[in-house]
Amino acid sequence: MKTKSIKGIFQQTNKLMILVAFIPLVVSSVFYSRQIFIYQNTINNIEEANQLSEKVDAIVLEEMWDLVFGQKTVAQVQETNVIDELRSDLQHIQENTSTAKELNILAVAFRTLDSLETYQQQLIDNILNDEPVEQNQYVMIQVDSVIDLLSDILQQFVGVEISLASQTNHELVQSVLLLILFQVVLLLIIFAIINKNRRFVRDNLQYPLDRLLDLSNELSQGHLSYRAELPETPELRTLTSSLNRMADDLTRLLEENALKQYHLAQSEVRVLQAQITPHFIYNSLDAIVSLIEAARYEQATEMTYALSDFFRISLSKGQDWIPLEKELRHVDDYLKILQIRYGRMLSYTIEDQTVSPELQVLKMVLQPLVENAVYHGTKFVRRVGMIRITVSELPHQIQMTISDNGVGIDPERLQEIRRNLKETTDPASESGYGLYNVYRRLQLNYGSEAQLTIHSQYQEGTTINVTVPKREEPNHVQSVHS
Repeated sequence: MKTKSIKGIFQQTNKLMILVAFIPLVVSSVFYSRQIFIYQNTINNIEEANQLSEKVDAIVLEEMWDLVFGQKTVAQVQETNVIDELRSDLQHIQENTSTAKELNILAVAFRTLDSLETYQQQLIDNILNDEPVEQNQYVMIQVDSVIDLLSDILQQFVGVEISLASQTNHELVQSVLLLILFQVVLLLIIFAIINKNRRFVRDNLQYPLDRLLDLSNELSQGHLSYRAELPETPELRTLTSSLNRMADDLTRLLEENALKQYHLAQSEVRVLQAQITPHFIYNSLDAIVSLIEAARYEQATEMTYALSDFFRISLSKGQDWIPLEKELRHVDDYLKILQIRYGRMLSYTIEDQTVSPELQVLKMVLQPLVENAVYHGTKFVRRVGMIRITVSELPHQIQMTISDNGVGIDPERLQEIRRNLKETTDPASESGYGLYNVYRRLQLNYGSEAQLTIHSQYQEGTTINVTVPKREEPNHVQSVHS
């Protein structure tokens, strides 16, 4: 069966509705017109037959006697021949009859009228031949008898017409009942067709549109693996197929973009490591040499071990995810090296409040933030710089807090930083590069569950809170749909 298009469906529905409205009208019109026509002809025949009977009784006999007694001349009778008028009236009635019984009675009436005409001609001949009046009186007795017969025939015809009218009325009642029955049957057929058409519209329009709506809702909620079943309706099939292909293309593009972003983040980590390596190594080695020259061998040894461990964790055999304990040790090595270099001008504390073993975190999250806190915070104040790192465990998250008592951030600059983080805009200066790099990597690897907030009071210090989902096994790149 060929599937109809939407246009075809509505055309079929319109044709059905026109047909439903037209059929009862035609049927009722045919029934009623036929019965009314027959009934009207019957009534007309009754009326004309009664008028004809009255004319026969009142005029024909009187005219015959007028002819006999000389009240009318032969010429006058022939000029206004009543019998011809009666024959014309009978012919008109005959035109409106159709049954054999009616035609038989009218045939008898015509023969009776012929007899009456014969007697009239006999009277005329007698008058023209000056026959005795007694002869005409004898003829008039026959005329009177024929007129009575004709009247009886006409009344018999009226009786037949009344019977036909009654029959027609009965047929009209039956026609009405049949029409009602037909309309009931038609109504049942209409209900069946409407029900079938409703199922057809539901299966070919409503359900496919509902599936399209579900598809759009699922896609809008980020469920890009959802696909809609292809309907049979050509237009909706094309539309559904296009949306499915669009979802496929969107999924592919997002996966490609996520992979590109992942590789970009990896490149940025390597760039960050490359930035740390040269000046940090030089400064650290210079500090170690100075310690050795000052015979401070214990501090030189401690700084050497810290530097070695720092780079070992930075590399981590190319892994992106490391245990939380290593991430804290990594930032501890970094701060230990800085503390040996700066002496009493820098102090720090690291507090690990977690209880779950083997918690995994993204590598090099804390160190860039601590570096910002030192080089853009505590370095610009005369008081002893204090860095406080606290890691706490929530039911489903890990919260890392980095606080410093540095110079802080003025309100306008703080609003700009927050806006750039929200819009994922790169910083205009290098002072915030580490912060933005960390935030971007958090979004790429954790998705929208990762949060980074900044609170700062100018000339008092800054606090950065990092909240990430708990992970107990290494993770791979994630596609973020937000």
